[in-house]
Amino acid sequence: MTSKFKLAPGTASPEPRPANAEEFANGAGMVHSQQPQRPLKPVRLNLDLTVDLHERVRRRAADLRFTGAQYVRELILKDLQDRILD
Repeated sequence: MTSKFKLAPGTASPEPRPANAEEFANGAGMVHSQQPQRPLKPVRLNLDLTVDLHERVRRRAADLRFTGAQYVRELILKDLQDRILD
């Protein structure tokens, strides 16, 4: 019986071995050739707000023509940038 595969066994180039445990863990999710070449997906953050605070956030965001999420992201970024400048 003949094989439909044209490569002889053992002719594929070997995968490089990870240099350390962190490199191994980072590459363990997928075969490198199958990893998509796209930016990382954003991380979701869930917050519990009172009804009153949620309404105030929505109104302020609307005044600024932002979504609630955009408004909260801007507040977080501003606070973190202010801390860097201190």
